[in-house]
Amino acid sequence: MTDRAVRLLALSPSVALERSIPALEDAREYFEPDGVVIFGPRREPRAVARARQLFAPPVFHPPLADGEPVGRHEIDGVPVVTVQRGSVLGDATAAIAGALSVVDHALLVCDDVTTTVRPTALETDLEYAAELAAAIPGDGSGVTVLSGGLPAEYDETWHLEGTGEVIGVGRVPGADLEDAVSVRIHGTGTVEGHGDARSISLLSLSRDGGIDVETLDADAFGVEAVTGIGPKTADRLEETGITTREELLEADLETLRSFPGVGRARAERMLAHAEVLETGEPRRLTDESVPGEWGEPPLCLDIETDGLSPTIIWQVGVYDPLEDTYRAFLEDSAPEDPRPVLQAFLDWLLGVHPDRALIAWNGWRFDYRHLGAFINRYLPGYAEEWEGVPKLDPYLWAVLEKNASLPGRTNRLEDVAAALGYEDSGTELDGAATAAAYERFMRTGEGLEWDRQRAYCEDDCRALWHVYERLRDAPTASVVSSGRTNADKRGQTGLGDF
Repeated sequence: MTDRAVRLLALSPSVALERSIPALEDAREYFEPDGVVIFGPRREPRAVARARQLFAPPVFHPPLADGEPVGRHEIDGVPVVTVQRGSVLGDATAAIAGALSVVDHALLVCDDVTTTVRPTALETDLEYAAELAAAIPGDGSGVTVLSGGLPAEYDETWHLEGTGEVIGVGRVPGADLEDAVSVRIHGTGTVEGHGDARSISLLSLSRDGGIDVETLDADAFGVEAVTGIGPKTADRLEETGITTREELLEADLETLRSFPGVGRARAERMLAHAEVLETGEPRRLTDESVPGEWGEPPLCLDIETDGLSPTIIWQVGVYDPLEDTYRAFLEDSAPEDPRPVLQAFLDWLLGVHPDRALIAWNGWRFDYRHLGAFINRYLPGYAEEWEGVPKLDPYLWAVLEKNASLPGRTNRLEDVAAALGYEDSGTELDGAATAAAYERFMRTGEGLEWDRQRAYCEDDCRALWHVYERLRDAPTASVVSSGRTNADKRGQTGLGDF
């Protein structure tokens, strides 16, 4: 057994059954899971059978109850107790105790452990709380419950009396938790916002109980990962024998453009993006210059807020690629006042770098938008100067204006940078996690790991510059009659050259 995290892939039955085998193989190669859970609550033997044919690691599906309602398994030294349904949680007591006698942390998988909201009472109930409290020995801290009845982004600690009565969720000021069963409950289910494609989540489970989650749309894999290919086009491609991106790159351009609704331009974009995904190299699709390409390097900007509709911008990070220096402006003592961070940032920017442009990934939708709104509201005397600062957005240029094709399973900065070889500092944070953590700080006064938060913001700024340089140096893609995409300006001539 090693100290590395255990990687558990969570699949819905519909994804396991409806996605093509090449798409599932692509997901397998991307995530490299140590185990797979097909979440319920209904029995789905066909989905389990298909997954077991495609994934070498153990595949769990508690509702199927292979052999007994309670199962004891292991993934790379981490014990996993699966429970078929909530009503038999009491039968898992011995299995859980046995697991905790060997290691400090164990997983309990039961899709019936979920939450229900009572709107009239403004309360949330935990299903099978009494059975759960009775099944878990001690204070509950050594057990993490995984439930497909909750989305993979759900992560809360529930404090229960021994009878199952709920004391509270998360931090409960003033509550006596000495004799409580405090159990962490984490979702493995579908995450909202991923549309009909559904979601696939990888839970990286550390040996000390930490959990990191990566969620992607199911259509980020296989041929549907290519821009311009949806389910209908994927079906038509399959009818012609094209089920992988490699096969797509061998396709004839005239065949692709003859599909209903495709046409030449879309077919060319499809082929260009397929090559980008296969090579991991970006391609320019037009002759338009990258924003700021012909001047002094711009300052890379990233902000952190307390949510998508923020009440505070609590961190502004700026990386200067010219000097290879980073500055963080951070509010760690007075979260009720948005002014100090804005003031410090603007005084530095206008006083030290009055003529430098800023660059932010998706900046016009988030960073510039919220900075402008907060400056107008809290520091209106700076508004005119702020409006005059040149602001660049490579996401707008590449994705929205379709000037470049990017590698990565999504167009999020982290995914694109990772696909281009950027190695972050390993904070294991994301925007949602930092926003939630700061919101708790505002509400409870519970401090954050400030150095870790600074490092996360710095990672985003440095990743942005890494992506920008690769876009600036990327060759321009052209499509030749064979259907392959070639680099027409910088001497690289096709997929075989990479």
